[in-house]
Amino acid sequence: MITNAVRLLIICVFAFVPLLLGEFARNKAVNNTNDFILQGRKLKTFPMYATIFSTWMSIFAFIGAIAYFYEQGPIYMTTVGWDALFAVLFILLGRRIWHYGKVHNYMTPTDFFDDIYDSKKLNVLVTVVSILSTMVYLQVQIVGGILVMNVATAGVISSYVGGIIFFSILVIYLWAGGLRAVVMTDIFYGILIVLAIVSSGCYLMHVAGGADQVFPELIAKDPSYVSMPGEEGRHRVVLWISLFFIVPIGAFMGPQIWIRNYAAESERNFNIIPWLLCLSSIICVGTLFAGNSALVLTDHVDNPDSILLTLLHQYADPFFYTFVIIGIYATIFSTANSQVHAIAAVYTIDVHKRYINRKTPERKLVDIAKWTVLIVALVSYVFIIIVPQSIFDLGIIALGVQAQLIVPVAGAFFWKRSTASAAYMGILSGELTFLVGLVLSGGQDSSICAIAGLIANLFFFVIMAMTDKPRIRVYKKIETYRREYKLKNY
Repeated sequence: MITNAVRLLIICVFAFVPLLLGEFARNKAVNNTNDFILQGRKLKTFPMYATIFSTWMSIFAFIGAIAYFYEQGPIYMTTVGWDALFAVLFILLGRRIWHYGKVHNYMTPTDFFDDIYDSKKLNVLVTVVSILSTMVYLQVQIVGGILVMNVATAGVISSYVGGIIFFSILVIYLWAGGLRAVVMTDIFYGILIVLAIVSSGCYLMHVAGGADQVFPELIAKDPSYVSMPGEEGRHRVVLWISLFFIVPIGAFMGPQIWIRNYAAESERNFNIIPWLLCLSSIICVGTLFAGNSALVLTDHVDNPDSILLTLLHQYADPFFYTFVIIGIYATIFSTANSQVHAIAAVYTIDVHKRYINRKTPERKLVDIAKWTVLIVALVSYVFIIIVPQSIFDLGIIALGVQAQLIVPVAGAFFWKRSTASAAYMGILSGELTFLVGLVLSGGQDSSICAIAGLIANLFFFVIMAMTDKPRIRVYKKIETYRREYKLKNY
């Protein structure tokens, strides 16, 4: 009885802290879109790192990673490469996005495309891609949250009740403080994420007999658990490479990361954050240990996504089990809050202000953004019953859709022959190729399908740019912006 009371108290504290931080954020808030969406472009280095890290470390990177280690062996170790490429993107593109956004007052990805390419149909395509891909990735967090709640409560709390609890907390603090509330809660969530991932992996490795026993036993059972040999070896290498590119590029192209780049206080943020992100990859040891230990501790589970909770429920004491559950929820909330906030920003700026009422007052736009937070939460709640149940596969689909934006973004930064028609055809061909690949493969190997889409995207972008007559305005703007950026000598 006392144990249950203490566990309940721990969970209540976890739920209360974000609400308290949301109230602090509300007290500092300024009632305009620049503050609600970008925190007034005053996001300092450590808070920016914390919110990027917490957004990056989603349920996909915790529960999904352990399940993938359990099912696919070492393929997920490319995650160390993901972290490195994700960090490099902040150096190559993030600083440029920040500079362009600050100088030209961008708030969303579509603002960037609209200013440089000046194409209404491209604006619509980018907005649709941003909203749909982010909604799909949001569902990854929801699927994970419902799974955790069902397993942790043995089905006592249903998916419907769990969804209400999940979204109620998230909507309250997002409504109160916008990006500032997201950043403050992400610092809290980030600490929990690191502790939960590392401690759960080390604990299960200890239970399984330690690394000296686990890995030799896996090699004896099947070398494919720790390497990529045999008939499927070549395919697994291709899968490894495709994940290396799609996951970090897709995450970086999500509107939530665009917003964080825009919100940076200065260029100095981009000198430090990439190094911190690379160092953070050390926590992947936790998911590696947990996934490989699970192969020793159990032969079969009906749902690999539940393997961590199943084993901890069996071997861990109630308090540690509760702590890991809280850590899992930290990964869910820290990503979901960013996605809901990003969708609200995209709708408010790219849909309402751009197409419905260009003269909407600032205070009204903030109210619209807040109501959009609530509406997105309600729509996502409805989707609970119709989304697929594989956390990893669903996440790759969302990231594969988002990744297609990288080609015209790079073109706008580095190639003055880039045109709106090339950007539009590139993105469209990439998304269609990705979709056709998913259908033909039955949803399998979605990362390889996404790479095929990216190749098609690049091919059509280059062909169209070379054959299309450049628009002088776009040509000059790309060249002028590049020159202005170089003169800053960042």
